[in-house]
Amino acid sequence: MKSWDRKADRTTVVVTGIGMMTAIASGRENTWQKLLENKSGIKFDHQLQLPVAKINCLEDSHSSRSQDLLEKATLEAIVDSNLEIPLLKCGVVIGSSRSNQRELELLLDKPDQILIENKWWQCQPANLSAQIANLVQTQAPVLSPMAACATANWTIAQAVELIRSGQCNMAIAGATDAAITPLTIAGFQKISVLAKSGVHPFSQEREGFALGEGAAVLVLESLESARQRGCQIYGRVLGWGITNDAYHATSPNPDNKMAAIAIKDCLRRSQISAADIGYINVHGTATQMNDAREAELIQRIFPDSKVSATKGATGHTLGATGMIEAAFCLLALRDRILPPTVGMQTPAFDLRMIQQVERAPDLQYALNFSFGFGGQNAIVAFGQKLYW
Repeated sequence: MKSWDRKADRTTVVVTGIGMMTAIASGRENTWQKLLENKSGIKFDHQLQLPVAKINCLEDSHSSRSQDLLEKATLEAIVDSNLEIPLLKCGVVIGSSRSNQRELELLLDKPDQILIENKWWQCQPANLSAQIANLVQTQAPVLSPMAACATANWTIAQAVELIRSGQCNMAIAGATDAAITPLTIAGFQKISVLAKSGVHPFSQEREGFALGEGAAVLVLESLESARQRGCQIYGRVLGWGITNDAYHATSPNPDNKMAAIAIKDCLRRSQISAADIGYINVHGTATQMNDAREAELIQRIFPDSKVSATKGATGHTLGATGMIEAAFCLLALRDRILPPTVGMQTPAFDLRMIQQVERAPDLQYALNFSFGFGGQNAIVAFGQKLYW
């Protein structure tokens, strides 16, 4: 093999393992199958008087729900990638928007009980990544990015950079959140973004999102490492674009300028064109403002691309949402199947929205859109696996 080929193998980053925990189902394949069946994990909670996407397979204890979800997804991804612990040279990048906010609220509510049980340390935001580093027994770099609901795409970008820079030849990129808590609910109710009855992305009937719990983890590694191990490959991480509006604490800039630049940066780094994109998993919060904003971007830049929003199935899992949706992009590339927009009713925009599962035999490239409070714009591009 020529030297430039070896260099390309080291800088090409592929995904070799996926783990997921969502309100639709436990595990990657179960979640994917339920999504393709147009199922939703959102249920109306009569105590909260709101629809939420809560995971019921976890015990409601004082241990960190975010950590529990994350560890389950991590172990599934490791097995899926045909790896075994210890992973001494594996980078760890774990993101979260609310981190262990649930445990902080419990600490304020019952401080003596939490302190007696010696669980106070679980409230630290960096504990999520530290615990995963301990789980896999790595001695490689450990990072904890946080960028509101764009956190997961930031996490993928940082994990790829660890590999491309030669700091490690593989990395675990994960994101988790379990923030169905009184403070989170009160905050989102204050700005009127929570659905009262149901979640209907990109529909005339849309009224907001349902908070959800979930976690997803990707095992990323250099193509060189994946070839040496002879493992499966879901697809390639081609590139990303990350910008900030610097406009408002919660609202995006209505001119969409920086969001469009993030998209164009992603396409340039990925060395593909807008016309190449066969599928976009949009942020799709089902709020009036966000859906209209994304629709404008897609109509202008990707008029021919197929689009779906999956928060009608998973709920809005905040910092974890982009990682779950990245996994959906990779599974779509693997199976060449496009997932539906669960909960969609009357289309509100002139887009190629996927309302029922579709076959996509020519699918080569997919984009994952994530946008967060503070004007965070984060786009990641994935490509079909190379043929070698």
